[in-house]
Amino acid sequence: MSMKPWSAPALLDGAMGTELERRGARMDAPLWSAHALIEAPEMVRQIHLDYLRAGAQVITTNTFRTHARNLAAGGRAHEAAALTRLAVTLAREARELFKGEDPASAATARIAGSMSPLEDCFRPADSPGSRAGPEHRAMAETLAAAGCDLLLVETMGRVDEAVAAVTAGQGLGLPVWLAVVCRADGRMLAGEPLDELVAGLGGLELQALLVNCTELNFLPAAVSALVAAAGSTDMLLGTYPHTGHAAPGQFVTHAATALAFAGEVAALARAAGLHLVGSCCGSTPEWTEALGRELYPGTGARETARGLLAAAVPRRG
Repeated sequence: MSMKPWSAPALLDGAMGTELERRGARMDAPLWSAHALIEAPEMVRQIHLDYLRAGAQVITTNTFRTHARNLAAGGRAHEAAALTRLAVTLAREARELFKGEDPASAATARIAGSMSPLEDCFRPADSPGSRAGPEHRAMAETLAAAGCDLLLVETMGRVDEAVAAVTAGQGLGLPVWLAVVCRADGRMLAGEPLDELVAGLGGLELQALLVNCTELNFLPAAVSALVAAAGSTDMLLGTYPHTGHAAPGQFVTHAATALAFAGEVAALARAAGLHLVGSCCGSTPEWTEALGRELYPGTGARETARGLLAAAVPRRG
């Protein structure tokens, strides 16, 4: 069954890692955002709740750095499954708290279990590539058992690991989404074109394909390549770019205001007919709220988007 076109895109949440940092959580390497699960789980729960209050229809678990390989660098590999389960629990608790404030919106809110690259997401040359499968499968099984509504393989920079991670998510009874990082020319960070990625995913169950953690200036080329590569498939398409700009020797966190960012992303989403829209590193609940205002100018558009999302992604418990 084809799910395109959607009359209104679903609104994804924003950053977790940089938002933890902004609120004062410990963020040093190698555990990065996983520190908060150990030291400040209430902050993680609150961030999820704040994104829901800002209008997010999908919240993403704080599991970007809870796979065993990353935790091993901090001597905590044995805690990978427990921390992943905790992250899912915190997201589910936030949704339950939100239910007391807005039962209808909470009923259609969905929880995405984040599955990240096994090495630094901006150094694709370090990736184990197709050998990453077993580690991604362990993460996928833990996320599914913990109660996510969907699996989000995100911030992938090369085809082989992306395909390995999506393969790892097969057969668990959950929709799988894939988000990749693109360069200025619309190719993945490793230089591979998106049509090569789509070809590599042939035969796999993949509900959605997105571009994430990509510079706003690169987004027109990336989204154009995404739409062209997806062709006539029935995949949902989307984007959640970061808010920054890379300059020689530095990274500017907010290259645009929340309002300007929201206007540009929403306009691009409408022009391309995207189904899923959000924001990545540097964004806050304020950015999600601004994006929602731009995406849903008409009466009933937000409710329509929630209904479309709920129909595409069944809720787990």
